[in-house]
Amino acid sequence: MKFFVTGVNGQLGHDVMNELLKRGHEGVGSDLAAAYAGVADGSAVTTAPYVGLDITDKETVRKVITEIRPDAVIHCAAWTAVDMAEDDDKVGLVRAVNAGGTRNIAEVCKAIGCKLLYLSTDYVFDGQGTEPWKPDCKDYKPLNVYGQTKLEGELAVSRTLEKYFIVRIAWVFGLNGKNFIKTMINAGKTHEEVRVVNDQIGTPTYTYDLARLLVDMCETEKYGYYHATNAEVSEQEAAASGCKAGYISWYDFCCEFYRQYGLNTKVTPVTTEEYGLSKAARPVNSRLDKSKLTEAGFAPLPTWQDAVGRYLKEAEL
Repeated sequence: MKFFVTGVNGQLGHDVMNELLKRGHEGVGSDLAAAYAGVADGSAVTTAPYVGLDITDKETVRKVITEIRPDAVIHCAAWTAVDMAEDDDKVGLVRAVNAGGTRNIAEVCKAIGCKLLYLSTDYVFDGQGTEPWKPDCKDYKPLNVYGQTKLEGELAVSRTLEKYFIVRIAWVFGLNGKNFIKTMINAGKTHEEVRVVNDQIGTPTYTYDLARLLVDMCETEKYGYYHATNAEVSEQEAAASGCKAGYISWYDFCCEFYRQYGLNTKVTPVTTEEYGLSKAARPVNSRLDKSKLTEAGFAPLPTWQDAVGRYLKEAEL
């Protein structure tokens, strides 16, 4: 198959390109920069075909994708700076990227008849309650500009296309770019104590594992909405390792990767209100129900604890 991948300078796009090229697919990557500007790790994405593209430029999007004529587009590019998105002077740009840019891509996909896989977020929901969000739930109540504009992107895809996958993810970490693990390990090396919220509940997503699933999906026609994060740790696995079973908090997550990394920094649990540094409202319930993956015949992602171990070996932090 021939793929067009947006956002290859980011965590997920980097791994998606490497995964599809590893399988023998043809891939063209894109991002806002004129040339590939992700991590120079020598992997396939660093030398793969690349097109600098501003997805808010409707005519250029149409021209570029029409000329490439992919079988599928995996749309990883997005404005993801959640707090900065709340600034009055940024809202228009955030909407232009997450909603308008996605609409531009969806319209070209419709015109040339190719599949589109759009990455979304649990932030399209209000994050209340304790029940995991189902992928086909339409009770949208985003709490912030980022969530609202990602929802607008979802709707642009679902209202324009029939051949689409909308995949919601959460708490993303990967080799290429900044993430919570890198930030907190760096902090743990220079501080005796760190404060981490313990009332936001969900599960993390390792981009290396997610990339495999996304390419799996595009090789099928099992279209629709899906949720995909790394799996929860079972009670038996948790008892053997000492980490927490089931859905976890950011505090639980930090404690585990500190343990695996060998950091003895004290981790103090605090509420979101006590932490108090965010401009944007954050959901407390980021639990995503992933059962639809196995029902559709897709292999679920490994446990988040396993993913952390593999990531720490690869990242060399």
